Amino acid sequence: MKKFLNPWVMGGSILTASLLLVMVYLISGGVLPGGVAPYQGGAEIMVIPVPTATQTPQPSITPVILASPTPPMEDGYLQGAYVQVSGTEGEGLRLRIEPSLNGRIAYLGLEGEIFLITGGPVERDGYLWWQIEAPLNTSRKGWVVSNYLQPAQGP
Repeated sequence: MKKFLNPWVMGGSILTASLLLVMVYLISGGVLPGGVAPYQGGAEIMVIPVPTATQTPQPSITPVILASPTPPMEDGYLQGAYVQVSGTEGEGLRLRIEPSLNGRIAYLGLEGEIFLITGGPVERDGYLWWQIEAPLNTSRKGWVVSNYLQPAQGP
């Protein structure tokens, strides 16, 4: 241990390290790069507009062709036809589990929404009922009164 604490060894190590640092400093050109002028330009601000929402096209649905179509009933509808909710004054049409005014409400069809007739007609409670379902979400189905339906083109 005494060998490492010799003043001549310590002094030589410090001198060698100092010389190496000076050489690296001189070779690299100093701390700051020389010959580079400071930036003189002005700042530019670019405003990038926020993208707006675009309508996603709905997938097309091919109509189901029945082997023996059901003849149109007295209100002019038949199974496999498309209908639109109309005349609810914005309140929507209740899709019920069974064709009855006492039937539990499953969904609410919005004014202008298009549905596919899948069953009916059933006459009950003084109304003609049709079973309909949403063409893009077949879990949204139920029985509705024909008074609030009108013929429509498929989606």
